[in-house]
Amino acid sequence: MPLSEREKRILDDIEKQLYAEDPGFARSVRRRAPRLDEIHRVKLGASVLLIGFVVLIAFFVTGSLLAGVAAFAGMVAGIVLIAGSLRDLSAGRRSEASGRKQRLGALLEEWERRVKQRYKRL
Repeated sequence: MPLSEREKRILDDIEKQLYAEDPGFARSVRRRAPRLDEIHRVKLGASVLLIGFVVLIAFFVTGSLLAGVAAFAGMVAGIVLIAGSLRDLSAGRRSEASGRKQRLGALLEEWERRVKQRYKRL
């Protein structure tokens, strides 16, 4: 769930206070951007999927049931990681896009109101 503007301001204020009080600690606990984490999960999922595919080929060559089960589990895990990460990334973009749409809608409504007021006077 995205943060509201008020919550973002409060979080920014807390972050600024933390930097002011103890910059060394603040640098040590700084977290990477969440989007970067999602991109890493996509890469990890693609790697797991690829490894599962290689193990699937090994299953066909050796005929080992254990290799077949491991291949299936690896490919499913890779797909789940990729799908979940892409969903989270697209949800973040959707919330940003909806914020832009709301601001644009507010600007258009304000413009429409001013135009109506201007022409009422004439």
